[in-house]
Amino acid sequence: GVLLSFAAAGLALGGDGKKALAAEKVTADAVGKARADLAKLIKADVDKGPTLVRLAWHSSGTYEKMSKTGGSGQGTIRFKEELAHGGNAGLDKAVAWLEPLKEANPSISYADLYTLGGVVAIRILGGPEVPWRAGRVDSMSPSDVTPDGRLPGADNGSYEKDSGHLREVFYRMGFD
Repeated sequence: GVLLSFAAAGLALGGDGKKALAAEKVTADAVGKARADLAKLIKADVDKGPTLVRLAWHSSGTYEKMSKTGGSGQGTIRFKEELAHGGNAGLDKAVAWLEPLKEANPSISYADLYTLGGVVAIRILGGPEVPWRAGRVDSMSPSDVTPDGRLPGADNGSYEKDSGHLREVFYRMGFD
């Protein structure tokens, strides 16, 4: 198939060249097949859709703008160390659902598969088409897992504490 070019993927070339290399390895056909496999999984059990959106969000929601760490870029949510974070309770099931899809789509990184899963789920469940780009490079080491506590807490005791906490989380990610 046609290769998703470095420029078309919208990726910045890192000093080690890994992101460009990853984007050049992923073909449009491979992305299309992964999308179709994800759609089939969700259509077979629509209750998996919201969990895949949550997986994509939790994979991405650990990003920290200042240190440029965390986020979806390395697919670290598949490691038991990150799945053990309090906010990720139950996401081990979603990671397990996607393992056969990863095996069937080996050129797609885990990081791309998890974010694409969220994008496909939103669309299948009646939401808008969400722009998405391939090219995330998987970490091979659990040492890249970010510290627990970067995701929003569910209840901090009051509306004021909850809203302040959410602001801090989104400011950390660069949404200021």
